Amino acid sequence: MDAITKALGIDPILILTQFIGFIVLLFLLNRFVFKKVFGILDERQNDIKRTYDQLDADRVGMETSRREYEQRLAGIEAEAREKIQAAVQEAQVLRGNLIADAQKQAETILVQGRNESERERQKVFLEMRQQIVALAIGAAGKVVGENLNDARQNKLVDDFITGVGGGSLRGSNGTK
Repeated sequence: MDAITKALGIDPILILTQFIGFIVLLFLLNRFVFKKVFGILDERQNDIKRTYDQLDADRVGMETSRREYEQRLAGIEAEAREKIQAAVQEAQVLRGNLIADAQKQAETILVQGRNESERERQKVFLEMRQQIVALAIGAAGKVVGENLNDARQNKLVDDFITGVGGGSLRGSNGTK
């Protein structure tokens, strides 16, 4: 075997020295480099895992917030619809009240107009009565040719007006 190793140019002491050097190099690399490198890699892996966990938590939080906002929005829309309905109902009630008040005022105006018309009619009737009295007294004075005393004149006029008001006034020939 020595001849073969020498023929191939392999030196066993050199291989042993290189093997021991390699083991020492591995020990030194493991002690000073690999631990730090693996520590940095582990730390980086943990940092990446934390980042992904944080992203998942943020995504879940955003989804929850989105659902809450959608619920709030639906609640606000429902509340707005309720307020609009309440305002419409209030407006309808107010409209009904205004119409009722307008009808009451119109009725009051009509009653006042009727009352005023009745007062005017009574006033005109009294004025006509006074004019008729004056005419009747004048005519009676001319027909009778004498002056009657005031009490007698008033009684004649009242009888005449009562006859005119009752529709029982008859002419001298007995016709209406």
